[in-house]
Amino acid sequence: MNVLQRGVRSVLRKPIKSIILLFIVIVMSGLFLGAMASRSASIYTQDATRQAIGATFRIEGNEENRRKRLDQAMDVLGDREGSYGGVTHKWLENGADMVVTDNSFETVKEDDVKKVAQVEGIEEYNLITIATVVNPVNFSRIEDSDMDQSTDVGGVNLRGNRIMEMDMDVSAGKISLIEGRMIEKDDRDVCVISKELAELNHLKTGNLLKFNDYHDKEHSTIYSAEIIGIYETKQERKSIMYGDSYRPENTIFTDMSFPEKPSGNEGNPFYQYAIFKVQNAGKYDQVKKSVQKANIDWSRYDLIDNNGNIKNMTENFGQMDQMSMGLLLIVSVSGLVILVLVFLFWIKNRTQEIGIMMSLGKCKFEIWVQFLWEAVMISIIGMLLSFAISPIIAETSASYLAKETQTLRLEQQEQENTGTYIDGYIAPDLKIQDVEVHITKEMVLMDIGMISGILIIAVLVAGITIMKKRPKQILSEMS
Repeated sequence: MNVLQRGVRSVLRKPIKSIILLFIVIVMSGLFLGAMASRSASIYTQDATRQAIGATFRIEGNEENRRKRLDQAMDVLGDREGSYGGVTHKWLENGADMVVTDNSFETVKEDDVKKVAQVEGIEEYNLITIATVVNPVNFSRIEDSDMDQSTDVGGVNLRGNRIMEMDMDVSAGKISLIEGRMIEKDDRDVCVISKELAELNHLKTGNLLKFNDYHDKEHSTIYSAEIIGIYETKQERKSIMYGDSYRPENTIFTDMSFPEKPSGNEGNPFYQYAIFKVQNAGKYDQVKKSVQKANIDWSRYDLIDNNGNIKNMTENFGQMDQMSMGLLLIVSVSGLVILVLVFLFWIKNRTQEIGIMMSLGKCKFEIWVQFLWEAVMISIIGMLLSFAISPIIAETSASYLAKETQTLRLEQQEQENTGTYIDGYIAPDLKIQDVEVHITKEMVLMDIGMISGILIIAVLVAGITIMKKRPKQILSEMS
């Protein structure tokens, strides 16, 4: 009888021990697959405060990804001064350091927006720049006489749009035109101003407004934009930052290319949002799925639908990626320890069998191979069974990790007491709606490799108890 035949008979002859090992392998394999699937899960969250309007989608930068890119750039720069990937590090005279990011680092990439716009079912798209403060050259801004203006730069804010009709404030009905027209995609060097600015400066459509960089009001280049429309506010619009430069009445809508010019960033725009209009509202969900398949780096963005739902990749969902790695490590170490103990117990209770085989001339290595073969047979069955239940384990573990990550994030925000960033970004109030996991062929192969590796190590470690003993010693233990 050869090693393989003896192994099969041994497994069938000891059903309880075989079932115990089978159960351990099923649990380990399932947890391995669950942890790996969690690392590539899609977490669907909802933030009703950021929902897109109507049959549209909105893309904006993902804050977690931004932090990661900033950390990566600082790892490259270290303590030295310099620039990398749109991040500049400087040392000040007082010994403190300063980190500055440029528009290329912050912007929603226009090339990515154009790729999404080509998806079937998308009728039109809009790009909206960040509120860009510039100096008003030939007109006065609206100011609060009771406010200390010494800390304000004395500017107005420009908001560029490719198609103004698709601007969020326009779509939401917060503003409406009282004179002229809105900005269209082929317009250049045009603007739409508030009724308050028009009345204060006695402006009308056709007039030219002049702007330049507020950092150098005396010498920077002056750019002009023609007034093509005047709007009035229908609903309350809040300032995104402190100071009259950002007050709603001082918001001037322009074509999407204009704000970068007077701010000194010509050729380097900062698009904060991209809005996509769905051609057929009845196919909204179908178009959404197609949009999510667009070939862009989705880890850089949040895709927000008209319910405020956001699809997050695990790498952008706080510490979920690290927690998944931690679960993999825990399962690996604990699984190895448990299997070593199981095989030690297994071998200890088979001393008589080992002694008999050795008395029949079987070498210790052959006996060890038999034990390994028994473990492999049981493990194959265990892994096959685990593949059937692993989707449930994966979804459960991913949901748990996502909720734990969200709890940690909220606790961290409370401790730091932060929520508003320099560009007016407000940390979202996300509610987890669903967690989607997929188990791939690569994950299955990795699972097989990890389980096999742990089994070999466990049998090897436990087998040392045989290898280090002499045949006479083993035979004496029989008696």
